Amino acid sequence: MYGKEDGVHRYLQKLHDTYAKRKTLLCFGMDPVVERMKIDSSRNFSDEIVRYFSNILDAIDPKIAAVKPNLGFYLQYGHAGLSALVELVARAKAKGLPAIIDAKIGDIGKTSQAYAKFIFEIVGGDAVTLSPYLGSEALKPFLAAHSTGCYILALTSNPGAKDFQLEKIKPETCLYEYVLKMICSWNSEYPSAGTVLGATQDSFRRAVSLIKEHPSSLPLLVPGVGAQGGDYNKIVRILQEEDYSAEKVRINVSSSLSYAHERFPSLSVEEASFRAAEELYEN
Repeated sequence: MYGKEDGVHRYLQKLHDTYAKRKTLLCFGMDPVVERMKIDSSRNFSDEIVRYFSNILDAIDPKIAAVKPNLGFYLQYGHAGLSALVELVARAKAKGLPAIIDAKIGDIGKTSQAYAKFIFEIVGGDAVTLSPYLGSEALKPFLAAHSTGCYILALTSNPGAKDFQLEKIKPETCLYEYVLKMICSWNSEYPSAGTVLGATQDSFRRAVSLIKEHPSSLPLLVPGVGAQGGDYNKIVRILQEEDYSAEKVRINVSSSLSYAHERFPSLSVEEASFRAAEELYEN
């Protein structure tokens, strides 16, 4: 069962240990899109998804400190996709990499309990992304599992974030700022509670500085680098300038790594992904 063991917040320890060993913030988003994958359609589909991403994972292993499969990309392929997800999570964890399941879940208590069991016990995830819209009731089944991590949406990387998150709910306060305040309060009781801050948002630095007002820095998941236009090194510089705890941060890159062979057609899938990972640090 995904509970607290001996008072140790195992997910935070895993973030610490992985960063100490690898000295990178890069998180690999493993999202299958069959039309973009170089696979053999005559073979078992689940096995082909696993083979494709396992080969990339092996190639870029030294350059990453977590993986983030998006649940929707696997569910679209039914049983084969779900089977592949479980196997890929197991393989990533065998390498010592935290597995963050991007599901953006948030529902009433009993339903959240069922989701938590699925994410942590069936899929085997170490952490999950959550929507705060239904309030703490929906989040507590996840927050109470101290051995796992929770990344609660606050400032996302998509253009639609402006529809709600950047709206002023008070003259000087955006909705995302209020959400961050609530996440910080939850973190006081549940230290594995973190947040999602999009790398593409102009308010990224503002969000980080607001979190810094809290006694303890939150675990951060930062999407939007790569194809969405966010810059890995810019985010790292902001975190350094704000003196933010690097070990608690993971900066996600998905399609730019998974489908780098589209940019480097002369290279193998694995070589292209490795080259794309190197470029993130060079720019």
